[in-house]
Amino acid sequence: MRYIISFFSSIKLHTYSLVLFISTFLWMSLPYNAGPDMAIQKWVSVIRLLIPDCQKPAQDSIIFVDVSESRYLIPRNKDSAQNDVIVNRKYLAELFNLLSANESQVRYVLCDVLFNITTPDDSALIQSISGIKGKFLGIDEYKDGGLNKNLIGARSANASVYLQNNVVYKIPFFGRYGDALVPFKMYEDLDKGKIRKNFLFTWFSGKGIAFNHQINNYPIRSSDFTDRTYVKIGLGELVSGLKLYPDTVFSWHLQNRFILIGDFDDLHDTYLNDQPGPIILFNAYLHLHLNRQILPVWYLILFYIFLYWIVWLQAEGKKNRLFKFPLKLKYFEPFVIIVEILYDSFLLLTFTILSSLLFNVNLSIFHLITVFSVVDFVKFIWKKRIRANQ
Repeated sequence: MRYIISFFSSIKLHTYSLVLFISTFLWMSLPYNAGPDMAIQKWVSVIRLLIPDCQKPAQDSIIFVDVSESRYLIPRNKDSAQNDVIVNRKYLAELFNLLSANESQVRYVLCDVLFNITTPDDSALIQSISGIKGKFLGIDEYKDGGLNKNLIGARSANASVYLQNNVVYKIPFFGRYGDALVPFKMYEDLDKGKIRKNFLFTWFSGKGIAFNHQINNYPIRSSDFTDRTYVKIGLGELVSGLKLYPDTVFSWHLQNRFILIGDFDDLHDTYLNDQPGPIILFNAYLHLHLNRQILPVWYLILFYIFLYWIVWLQAEGKKNRLFKFPLKLKYFEPFVIIVEILYDSFLLLTFTILSSLLFNVNLSIFHLITVFSVVDFVKFIWKKRIRANQ
């Protein structure tokens, strides 16, 4: 009872806790990441591999169309002395023509192919894409200080996110110019989601609040396609089959599926491992579709109480035992590791793991580890100085 009364009466501790609580939203609004955060998230994902995921899409709901070996040369000049190697747009046009003819049975097409060079085949490609209507999404890119839209005018969204140490970790909903990124654009198209965003959090209409960046899970990985859990087929192979048996191939491989088109060998580093771009983007959409970005009210209350508890341990001096671990190395003077300094970090990392595994909320708390570690270190130095002056 005494602790309950203390909880509601300590304005100072609530002020500290609230500052740390808000700082977590601010940290999650920034694109920056930290090595320890990504390492923890990686091991959480490894543990997830051992747990059956009932939210994983059905095996017959996704197909990856690999364009890595379906390319041709486009001359840069009249004598063809220089050429660009691009994805075969004739094949893409043939594929999209069939999808257009069966538009009502097409679920969604994500085409992770940059159309940044004009070709003689563009008119046929544009015509074929127009028949798929709002179920097609291409990609744009940031280049030369701005957002470069694809040159064929296809329906598209930006696929670029901020990379620290070239690793995909936090994924925002909007780009640097207020443009919707691919995962959120898919969420708008397929789930009719609407949001309002401010500097602190994002409000999903009818669902709740979320951080401004999401750290998505990877229930679908490239290994799922190589071990044939999901279908992966080459663009040329698919088009050849469609020419011979259009109805059969369409019903087997394309009907009512998410069609991911991209280069399976063009890998990007994530906190888990290397993944092709379309798989990263689709997992980010899947995270939104499953509402795993939403922060339930009871979870926010639990997180606040957890922060208050750590602040209370600090302020009330409950960590009154100083644990020391003597370390002796050959040729060096013995020195002592103060285990108490690592105490709060251990609690914060434990909460991060439980948050992800039990509550499906992925968050980055490196800033909290830094704050409490600095406080502990300063307190240790200060106490040591006092003892030295006595």
